[in-house]
Amino acid sequence: MQQPFSQNILLQTSMVDVNGRWQPGSIFRVMQEVSGAHAEGFGLGRQPLMDAGIAWVLTRASLQMDEYPCYGQTVTVKTWPGKGRHAFFPRHYTFEVDGREIGRSTTLYVLMDIEQRKMALPNRLPGQLPEYDIPAPLPTPGAIPQLAAEPVVRTHQVRYTDLDFNGHVNNTRYVDWFADCFDWQEHCSMELSEATVHFLQEIRPGEEVTLTLRREGNTAVLLGEADGTQRFQMKGVWRER
Repeated sequence: MQQPFSQNILLQTSMVDVNGRWQPGSIFRVMQEVSGAHAEGFGLGRQPLMDAGIAWVLTRASLQMDEYPCYGQTVTVKTWPGKGRHAFFPRHYTFEVDGREIGRSTTLYVLMDIEQRKMALPNRLPGQLPEYDIPAPLPTPGAIPQLAAEPVVRTHQVRYTDLDFNGHVNNTRYVDWFADCFDWQEHCSMELSEATVHFLQEIRPGEEVTLTLRREGNTAVLLGEADGTQRFQMKGVWRER
């Protein structure tokens, strides 16, 4: 059996929250960098894809954390691609501290045509994506419920720090927007045990996003709309620290 690609990540000050624990948004950023490094190893990193006029784009993600490591700890991030399904490319992750698995994630990527801003077919890949015969640590990210609770609505103007070099809001920023819907005191008493994100349509520079949050019990759902079109959904399930 093939072994997952593995990187050790030292948690630094910019990666942890007010509690000194690994930030959810930072987890997504590390996943992005580690999977990019893995793709580079078999010739499907950013530059070869740019030369082919395409880019990797995350479309769904699920994350489950049993515990959050602290500043100064080293997290071993393991990742491997699953078997592709039509135009979707699964990628899986596990997180370990001192040999113990403390979290896991399953994601779905697609290819985007950089000029047309539309999904590209897999035959555009400038190489072969390997398939790993390793079970997925989580099921494919499922549906996000529509909660009936009273909504809390705010707007967000897309800013410089939201954008990445694909010319749209980076997937990790949606997780930050969700986290920022809750004040720091709540983050001191609660943490996310699981999260699911659906990336429905890209958000471009200068757009204004309407963020609608609903909460029922320990579950919260954030919807993002721009120009009357839903762009993303995120569900988070909280637990006490």
